Amino acid sequence: MTGAAAGGVPLSLGQQALWFFQHMSPRSSAYHVPLAFRLTGPLRVDLLRAALDTVVRRHETLRTAFRQESDGEPYQVVLEPGAFDLPVHDLSTAAEAVEKTVADIVRTPFVLADGTPLRAAVLRTGLDEHVFVLVAHHIVSDGWSLRLMTDEISAAYRALGRGAVPEVELPALDVQYIDYALWQRDGLAMPEQEEALAYWERALAGVPTLDLADGRSRPRRPTYAADRLLAEVDPGVAAALHEHAKATGTSLFSLLAAAFTLAVHERTARTDIAFGTMLAGRVEPELEPLVGYFVNTVVLRVDLSDAPSPHVLADRLGAAMLGAIDHEAPFGSVVERLNPLRLPGRNPIYQVTMQLRTGGSAPGVLELPGITAHEIDVYQGQHAFDLTLTFIDSTAGLRISVEYSTEVFDRVWASDLAAQLVRILQALPEGTHD
Repeated sequence: MTGAAAGGVPLSLGQQALWFFQHMSPRSSAYHVPLAFRLTGPLRVDLLRAALDTVVRRHETLRTAFRQESDGEPYQVVLEPGAFDLPVHDLSTAAEAVEKTVADIVRTPFVLADGTPLRAAVLRTGLDEHVFVLVAHHIVSDGWSLRLMTDEISAAYRALGRGAVPEVELPALDVQYIDYALWQRDGLAMPEQEEALAYWERALAGVPTLDLADGRSRPRRPTYAADRLLAEVDPGVAAALHEHAKATGTSLFSLLAAAFTLAVHERTARTDIAFGTMLAGRVEPELEPLVGYFVNTVVLRVDLSDAPSPHVLADRLGAAMLGAIDHEAPFGSVVERLNPLRLPGRNPIYQVTMQLRTGGSAPGVLELPGITAHEIDVYQGQHAFDLTLTFIDSTAGLRISVEYSTEVFDRVWASDLAAQLVRILQALPEGTHD
């Protein structure tokens, strides 16, 4: 039976790229999206399980199987809702096992064909002490989706605790993810898509792949082993960046991208610099309450051959971002149009990404009655790129996350990069005046 005959539909272009990666590296956790919380208080595991059932019933993508046609093409098929599996591990007498158990839950590969791209577990660590772990595959989730899931789990848990029907208190979903996937495929033939692709063909003509490895050797068969380093930006510096952005009408993203570009230029002496960044991809209002993989990669390219001031550089990057937004096209379509040289274990066009994560795009925190929840920092231990630099701007301040391939770089390299960025950020507000 073919995918179409079985009720399957094509993957979105973003999903298709992730599916091919997972198909080629089935043991990889590079595209796992984890969350973990330490919960203090009288947790009702039965309500938490029922709340997860509610969320999975509402969002078809969380019970979608990703399978393969006889000709190798992937398709997705939505499965009927079933009882969500929420195992409880009693580690109250084995506190030292908590970290390892969380890591095992986060890093265990998903079998995308079986229709369970979301997993969760509860670790009982003491009297009224638990750890809740939630892991989704990126093929069904993004940062926005994590906030939706934490908000909906919390709302459903509270409703169930009052004896109410949780679906009544959650926003109605007018569409599901497969509607978006079909709509995106239909849009590929529209004239606007051709115009957008022509824009990217011009913008990225002859683009050099940014390589920060500086001669370091790469394994022939990458394992995508990675690590992450977090650094704090001084609150005074963060405040100065915000004030300068507001005073000059420059976006914070453009200032941070300018700092990153200057760091790359200092390290490589390159004057033609291109890197990937992410757009939310939720271009229609009905997609906003939907769990799914919507983010789209765009490549920002900037010229430093005339030694621009930081202010001019920020303006150029802002213009590049506006051009990317105005001509957004699925990145898979851009790659097909450019047809770059493909190398095993390397992403086409870019190996380095930079992004800004603000409160709206950050995962939420569970809000359960009588429970205090604190997020636990967990990491999946693998990454598909050489480097992803994330600036995290929240009420807690401005932080820098350096996520790097340990097959290419080491901790000292990541620490040096973070220190370099902090130094540039300190000088940036003063240096952006012409």
